[in-house]
Amino acid sequence: MKKITILTSLLIGALLFTACDSDRDDNPVIDLSKPQEALKLNVPTFANSTYDMANTDSITLTCTAPSYGFPATTTYVVQLSIDEDMSNPSELSTTYHLNRMVVPGRELAMATTKQLTTKKGLKQEDFPYETPAYLRIRAYIAGTPETQALSNIVKLNNVKTKFALPNVQMPDSLFVIGTYCDNDWQKAVKTIQVNGSTQNHWRMIWMDKKGVRVSPVQGEPNFADNMITPIHVCNATGFKVSVDGLVTAENPGWYIMLIEGIGNNEKRELTLTYRFYEAAVWVIGPGLNSILGDDIKDFWTEKTLRTNYTDYVKFTTPTTMDGMFVSPKLPGDAKSDDGGWRAYVTIKWDWWQTEFMAYPKDRTSSDCIIKYRGNGDEVKPFVDGKEGQRVYLNFRDDTGVIKNE
Repeated sequence: MKKITILTSLLIGALLFTACDSDRDDNPVIDLSKPQEALKLNVPTFANSTYDMANTDSITLTCTAPSYGFPATTTYVVQLSIDEDMSNPSELSTTYHLNRMVVPGRELAMATTKQLTTKKGLKQEDFPYETPAYLRIRAYIAGTPETQALSNIVKLNNVKTKFALPNVQMPDSLFVIGTYCDNDWQKAVKTIQVNGSTQNHWRMIWMDKKGVRVSPVQGEPNFADNMITPIHVCNATGFKVSVDGLVTAENPGWYIMLIEGIGNNEKRELTLTYRFYEAAVWVIGPGLNSILGDDIKDFWTEKTLRTNYTDYVKFTTPTTMDGMFVSPKLPGDAKSDDGGWRAYVTIKWDWWQTEFMAYPKDRTSSDCIIKYRGNGDEVKPFVDGKEGQRVYLNFRDDTGVIKNE
């Protein structure tokens, strides 16, 4: 039976390849000369009843597929509004690629809450609240906005929801843009959680008078989508932050930026406090044994290493935005069996709470990528370097290289 299945799969694959490879006049082409026909969204089974979102795991929606003229990978998005004309709808976060959608009740509750707080001015204390809600499906082929098709509108007679916006808390990470990435959100880097803390994030960043900005998404900040007001605070000498979150430095250079996020659910406020530290990168671990010998018994004593063996454990810090952080020469071939060596930055926690390392992209490459510990397990020791080589780190895009001088 297994052989038959494999042969059948190979035959189907060959036929599909032949069909795709042929240059025929009847190859499928999307006809964008006219708008897509409306989709038919079916009325959910219990649309005339009350949906209590606190006790509704999901609602199943089905609709017809768009008429593209041939099978295509279609994205379906659920829209919700409390207005019958579907004005200013909220789009649910989960997208689908089948026209049968199992929609989480939590997402429906959040969308309804956003609609009620935005359009009716309800406050947290006004919930739970009951309202009619209206649903619609938006379908399209990714990257081709002209293929968009909308469904008819269906009514949920009564939706009961508690205040369903997420708790105000520090996101898992923040995206950071600035001069170093041409203020392009697609090139933004992420903050890293301090190990053992979800509200403290750090990031090595180039700062200047044009400033940097953070966002919970890879795009313009959308805190307001969840009724969150960000409060930006910076009391560090030589640094400023504007009301809308632009953080600037009087003296351009590399800095370790620490952001502490404290949420207030009652006021729906997230206070982001910015602090800055010297852009110092250090190494630690028994991989230093060939230099230190018996002078140090414990190769994890960071303060002793930084104070008495600075030249052996400190990266050089670049003075330009496009410069690289450069490690001391490796004292010997890095070995995993002796614990190797790790890199870290100094803020106010133990080294392992802000550790990271650069790893070759593959076993034959000198190009590296930086991996951070964050709130995960300890990073693996550096094991690919050879004696006399240096590690070069680029924090603008978390890459690097291992090479001789």
